[in-house]
Amino acid sequence: MASTSAPATSASSAVASVLVRDLVTGPIRRATVVAAGPAAVYLGVGARLLAVVAAGGVQLPCALVLTADGLPFAGLGQHGGPGGDGRAGLAVGQGAVHQGGRPVVGISRWFDPRVRVGDVGPVAIARLATAVWSRRRPDPLLPADAVDRLADVLARGDVHRAVAALLGRGTGLTPAGDDLVAGVLAALRAVGSPAADDLAEHVRALAPAATSRLSAALLDAADLGAVVPEAAAVLRAVAGVEASAGHDDDPGRLEAAVARLVGVGHTSGWHLAAGLLVGLSHARDPAYAPAAPGQALAASGSAS
Repeated sequence: MASTSAPATSASSAVASVLVRDLVTGPIRRATVVAAGPAAVYLGVGARLLAVVAAGGVQLPCALVLTADGLPFAGLGQHGGPGGDGRAGLAVGQGAVHQGGRPVVGISRWFDPRVRVGDVGPVAIARLATAVWSRRRPDPLLPADAVDRLADVLARGDVHRAVAALLGRGTGLTPAGDDLVAGVLAALRAVGSPAADDLAEHVRALAPAATSRLSAALLDAADLGAVVPEAAAVLRAVAGVEASAGHDDDPGRLEAAVARLVGVGHTSGWHLAAGLLVGLSHARDPAYAPAAPGQALAASGSAS
């Protein structure tokens, strides 16, 4: 990880994604609050989105993650809008997030959320399927067979339909349908599958109008193979199963990584994990279509 000069003592220190380096180190630009809560403030800077995440929060691929407790912003309203004077006075640039003309968050170092792994074979996919399905967390706003439907539609080549059926569907700031699509896209990018290009084209066309600004930003990141660390750990653990050729020095590594990812959010982590499974399965056999809801992907790992 590349380091920068230490932030001013009056500013809170943060680690920042290289995906927002140009935004943070460029000219100072006005920022608006898109959403806010106790764990994060989401800033709109032009067409871009920047998350400022409290220490211990989820390290999003478009984030600055604070290294000390608390969010250093004053005057934000109850729902994240400007406070009593009607102005939050926020800006981003020259290596910091500013409020009221002074830096309040500076960058101490950078992290790279992008993941690249080698070929993932059937044994690893089968283990991932078992780990994912054994920890299932359905979302009430998605069909119970949404994962298998997605795999089936992708296998039939109807990518637009697959994306349109899921974007914006689900609970939370990042709907479960978006997490599912993001997982597929990130997995395809991680293994260098050409299928990622077609999927990304449809995601870029549909996401701006179909889902939240935060979720659209995370889909953009997935198109670069960038994910939260918990998802990155799953991809690396799956690749480790393949590299070990059946002689895994840490047989519980993949299952533990899936468990940590599933623990992210209410249903987001599980749908992201399921998306990784669909993506890796599709990369290995693009023509594969599931035969039975809830069981097909797990069964596919046994095929050569």
